[in-house]
Amino acid sequence: MADIQLKRGHPYSRDEAKRRIEPAINKTAKSFGLGFQWDGYVCNFEGPARGYIAVKDDTVEMTANLGFAVKLLKSTIERTIREELDQALA
Repeated sequence: MADIQLKRGHPYSRDEAKRRIEPAINKTAKSFGLGFQWDGYVCNFEGPARGYIAVKDDTVEMTANLGFAVKLLKSTIERTIREELDQALA
């Protein structure tokens, strides 16, 4: 089971939702030392956490497994990601 699972609805096209969340992904990845790669509408990331963010027709979904060292920061990480996604999709 994933350490963090998020799902956020959006009213945009998939392209527009992806465009809106890309800056948030860049910012969050940089702050947590993650590498990431887009494959269509799925952004795979790895580093201290490993998982993906998928842009679907009416939702953005994220699943992440945290490394041992960052599990201590789970609540901070989850809150940061929620805030970034909510702001990007507002």
